[in-house]
Amino acid sequence: MYTVLVGDFYFLIELQINVPITFNRCYNTPIILKDRRGREIFKFSIDEISFTGVLISFAAFLLGIKFPDWDLKLKLKHRSLITHSPFVMIFFYKIFKAESSKEFRFFIMGFSMALALHFIFDLFPKGWFGGALLKVPFINKTLSPGWSIVSLLTSTIICMVTAISYTKNFTEFIFLFFLGLCSLIFNIKKEKKAIRPLASFGIIYIVMGSVKYEMLFRYFAKVVLVLQRVVLEVVTAL
Repeated sequence: MYTVLVGDFYFLIELQINVPITFNRCYNTPIILKDRRGREIFKFSIDEISFTGVLISFAAFLLGIKFPDWDLKLKLKHRSLITHSPFVMIFFYKIFKAESSKEFRFFIMGFSMALALHFIFDLFPKGWFGGALLKVPFINKTLSPGWSIVSLLTSTIICMVTAISYTKNFTEFIFLFFLGLCSLIFNIKKEKKAIRPLASFGIIYIVMGSVKYEMLFRYFAKVVLVLQRVVLEVVTAL
C-alpha cells in the first residue's frame, strides 16, 4: 500500500497483484484509490473491460477520427455539416438500439470519442475563414465564424457525452480518457497545436464525466474549491 499526498488531497493507493496459476489469464493488477478514511474512491482493473471491447473501441476510434474528413470523398464541401456533426453517430445509435448488441456499445464509445476529438482540433484553426467554416449541404450556405464555433462545440459535447454515457464502470471511463489523450499527443505535430486542444479535452471530459460518476464529481468539486482559494490568495496578495 502506498500513500500519496497531493496538495490538500490525500490518497491511499493499494496495489493488489494476483499471480495466475494457469496460462489462460493475464496478470491482474487492480489499482484502488482510497481517501484518508479508507473509503474506496475508485478501482481500476482490466477485469472490468473486455479485450474484445478494447479492440472494437480502438477500431471504431480509428474510423471516427478520419470520418469527418471524408466529406470530399462523399462529394461534399469541406467541413460539411453532414460529416462535422453527430448525425452519423445518431445513425449508429439507432442500429445499436435495434440490435441490442453488447459489443456494439464499444463501437459507439470509440467512434463518438474520436468525433469529439476531431471537432476539438477543428475548433482551433489558423483563422475563421474559408475552409475553417462549416458548410450547410443542399442549400450551399456557409455558416458564420460564430455559428461554426457554436456548432462544433455543441457537436463536441454531444459526442463526448454519448461516449461517456455508454461506459459502464470507471475502468472504461479511464480507458477512453487515455485513448483520447494518446490521440491528441500523437496528432500534436501534425495539427501544430497542443495546449488549447489538450486543455479543452481535459476540461470537457472531466466535467462531463463528473455528471455520470459521483466520485469524480466529488473530487472535481474539491479541486475547484482549492483553485478558487489559490486565486483569492493571489488576488489578495496583489
